[in-house]
Amino acid sequence: QCEAATAGDGPILVLAAAGTGKTRTLVHRVAYLVECGIPSERILLLTFTNRAAREMLERAQKVVGPNVSGIWSGTFHHIAAKLLRRWGSLIGYQPGFQILDEDDQKKLIGDIIKKVAKDPKDFVKKEIVAKMISEAANERKPIQFIASRYLTKVAGVVPEEIEMVADKYRARKLELGAMDFDDLLVNGLRLLKEKDTVREFL
Repeated sequence: QCEAATAGDGPILVLAAAGTGKTRTLVHRVAYLVECGIPSERILLLTFTNRAAREMLERAQKVVGPNVSGIWSGTFHHIAAKLLRRWGSLIGYQPGFQILDEDDQKKLIGDIIKKVAKDPKDFVKKEIVAKMISEAANERKPIQFIASRYLTKVAGVVPEEIEMVADKYRARKLELGAMDFDDLLVNGLRLLKEKDTVREFL
């Protein structure tokens, strides 16, 4: 733990089972960096859940004190949203863009299916279409490729029809100036890859 907490610059990979003190190690790494003179606003703590982000920040404050107040802490989605609220206009999004939750996403996809499917009752369920769209975004693969994987799982999947729904869903989000959770990650990455000034500033 001490070795990981006090390691020098560069990437470090720590593999450890639940309950072995990974959070404690990260908290002490934050303390070490602050003690070494790194300004807290130059430190980013990324986690998978809001609860973990809060816990890490609270524990860091107990160890380091108020010096950690400037730390960027949150989930991957939260931090991506924060970056996009500030610089999203560089890739075509207004700072006040709407974030679609799962229910919003399913409703939008359901409305599109009703409009484009020959027989909406026989079409693939909106939840499954949403899952396909999400997998395509996360795996960075074409929607037809993902839909073809579902041919064996779900009766009546026609990749071309799924692609049409996905295209209309993408267009509708742009009309609304909205992003779903996957878009936050995809566009956050896009912002960092495409916009040198933002990446260099960060």
